[in-house]
Order: sequence, then C-alpha cells, then structure tokens
Amino acid sequence: MHLKMKIAILCNDRLGFPALQNLIQQQSVIAIGTSDRVGETALFLKKLSDSVNIPFKIFQKDNLERELTLWLEIHQPDVVLVKTFPWKIPATILSIPKFGFINFHYAPLPAFRGPNPLFWMIRNRESIGGVTVHQMDEDLDTGDVLVTKEVHIYPDASFGMLIGQLANTGLEVTTSLLQALTNGTLKPEKQHNASSKWYSHPKLEDLFIDWTTMTSWEVRAIIKACNPWQKGAATKYKGWTFGITDASLSFTAVTAETIPGTVIALDESNGLIIACADKKAIKVEVVYCEEGYFPGYKMTQFGLRKGDKLD
Repeated sequence: MHLKMKIAILCNDRLGFPALQNLIQQQSVIAIGTSDRVGETALFLKKLSDSVNIPFKIFQKDNLERELTLWLEIHQPDVVLVKTFPWKIPATILSIPKFGFINFHYAPLPAFRGPNPLFWMIRNRESIGGVTVHQMDEDLDTGDVLVTKEVHIYPDASFGMLIGQLANTGLEVTTSLLQALTNGTLKPEKQHNASSKWYSHPKLEDLFIDWTTMTSWEVRAIIKACNPWQKGAATKYKGWTFGITDASLSFTAVTAETIPGTVIALDESNGLIIACADKKAIKVEVVYCEEGYFPGYKMTQFGLRKGDKLD
C-alpha cells in the first residue's frame, strides 16, 4: 500500500530497521534522523538514506530543540515516528506536525517505562513483552496509547533474540498505526499510572551476577539479558572480571554445604558447572574475556579449577 502521508523518522537502534525499510519501499519517508550516540546505527542509516536519496540528519543533545525545529520546518512531515531515541523531545515542538510525534516503545506500558526495558523484561523473567505505540507528551513514556501488540518471551530468549522479535512486531504495528491514522479510526487510551513502573538504564552493578542471592533461574536470566550487548553477565575470579555469555540449567547435584558461586565441575566432559543460591546449578556454555569467546570448560586455561569460588 502506498501511503500518501509524509513521514519523518527518528531512529537510534536496529529495533526500528524493519519498519523503516518497509516505509521506504512505500515511498512514505521524507527524512531520517538519528543521534550522535551510536556510530554503527548512524552509519547504517546514512548508507540507507543515501541509497534512496532521502535527507539524513544526525542530531546532538546540546542543540536538539533548535535543530529539530529547523528539521521540521524544512521537511514539514505530517507525523514523526520515533523508533528509539535517547533524548526527550522538547514539548515546544511536539505539536508542530499534524499528527505530532508518535513513539514506539518496545515493551508494555505503563508497566515497563524507561530507556532499556528489554534488559529488565528478560532479567525479571517476564513471559509477555510487546510493542506499545503512544502519542508523545511532555513526559517520558506517558502519552496516550494508540496501538499495542503483545509477544511471548521464550525462556531461552536472549537480549539479541528479543530485539529481532520486537523489531518485526514493530513493523506490524507501524502498518496498523498508519492505516488508522489515514482512516481516522485511532482510539487513544490513557495510561493507568497506578500500575506504572520506571526502569532506569542498567547500572554497572545490575550487570554482575550475585552468586550469594541469585537462584539458578535468576543467574540464567541475567546472562540472557546481557547477551550480546554486554557480551554476557559479569562475574569475578580472584579480581579478574569476565563475562558469562550463555548458560543452561544443570541437573548436577549440589550439596547443602556448597557455597553459591563454587565451581563443582570443570572438564571437557561435564563442562563448567557452578552452584547457585537455590542449591541448584548452571552449566556455563560460553564465556567472554579480552582474549575472546570460549566454551566454559576452557576456563582451565585461565587458572580456574574445580572447587574455586566466583565472586
């Protein structure tokens, strides 16, 4: 379907790529913008926009209001679709386009407000995620909801796998949104703030495994939540930090006396097995360190031994 609406896109992550490429094929995109924070994203979008002769702009935080205002004056879009953007859009310009600025939040709202909900959904072992499309207002992630679509989060889903799933869902809801905008059938709904929760961007300590308190399921979840964007969840051995990139639950028996974080097996046959706080264990499939990625059992090459304890 060729959409006559003039659409400008703000995109800062590959979550928005499928929808953007689809809209370009429909010849609906008149301008593309991104931030100066993610070089790989900017490079991809620059090549893409050049290939189809669409104006491309990299924004900086210091002069955001002035530059966005000028961008809108030059291109005069009917709507700006925001598919991840690191900064708050100034309230003074939200109503300049006919349909305003519409944000694609890749999590349920208002339950998962904040800049990195994918990490927290996986770490919290949520079974349901989704994409929430909402009108942008003066606050963050608080505007009226226009379109939603749930997705099932599989127990084995990593951060990267969930990105792919939500990116494709984002394409679906983009089509639904634009059809409703064109037909005048949107029914905005207020968010229920009583059920809202804000999740800040993960701090350094949020990325470390806490062997003393985390169950085997929780350890596995934080590992999945950090793969690939942090190359895995961090842990320490004698002051040396490395990442556990992938792991599975292990049926290896753990005695009541075993201290959580203890290596209870480490060889090529059994792999790297570590005790957790629930007296169960995980099998470390992949680790990351400065030297590269390795199967868990190869940690013997770095001095790790059965009976050692991770911090």
